[in-house]
Amino acid sequence: MSLLLDISTREAEVRHIEEVGARFRLVSFTAERFRNAPWTPGDMVQVIASGSTLLGVWEVRSYTPLAFDPVTGTAEILWYVHGNGPGSDWCDSAEVGTLCRLVGPRRALSLPKQQRPLLFFGDETSFSTAVALRETPSRHRDVRFVFEVDSVEEARVVIERFGIGDSTRLIAREANDRHLDEVEHEVLDTRRSTGAANGVLTGKASSIQRLYRAFRAAGVPGRQITNVPYWTPGKRGLKGH
Repeated sequence: MSLLLDISTREAEVRHIEEVGARFRLVSFTAERFRNAPWTPGDMVQVIASGSTLLGVWEVRSYTPLAFDPVTGTAEILWYVHGNGPGSDWCDSAEVGTLCRLVGPRRALSLPKQQRPLLFFGDETSFSTAVALRETPSRHRDVRFVFEVDSVEEARVVIERFGIGDSTRLIAREANDRHLDEVEHEVLDTRRSTGAANGVLTGKASSIQRLYRAFRAAGVPGRQITNVPYWTPGKRGLKGH
């Protein structure tokens, strides 16, 4: 069984953890089998948050590295420690030297293919993907970000840490998703004012569905909208946290 585990996963070690605000951690992993691995900004890795053998039940969570160095075999992930699941719990308990098992990198969202100007929507689970845009040839140039977040103050610490504060609009969540009226208005207004013909919608599945409908109603062709749902309440198996 250990041979099958070695074939299907990569052993990695936590080399660095940096607290970024109250509920975010910048975690660096190194893995010998990450060396010379192909990676495109937007690719994901899957972390086995619990369960260590093929006989057990694995809890796997997917994350988008904001940077990947195939020379040193290092991946960096900006982790949202929300306290509502095994992935968050794993990160909260991890420390330098912690060993884990990873799968990937795997294709999820090809950021270099996204044409500019670009509108990027998401939430706290999308921050690592948003930062990963700086690894594309155009970096963060001509990208506008709109995020729905629990705490504007906590989120602002993160976006300023990674240099996207000037191009970001943060909107606080409200009960019964009342804030989505403001989100929709902001997204469509930003699209008009910047001329952004393309959109990347990430984060909560129901928010993505609403904004996709708004884009289509505004005349944006479906092929110019990329949807990557990371989570939905009560469901597992999506591409994100």
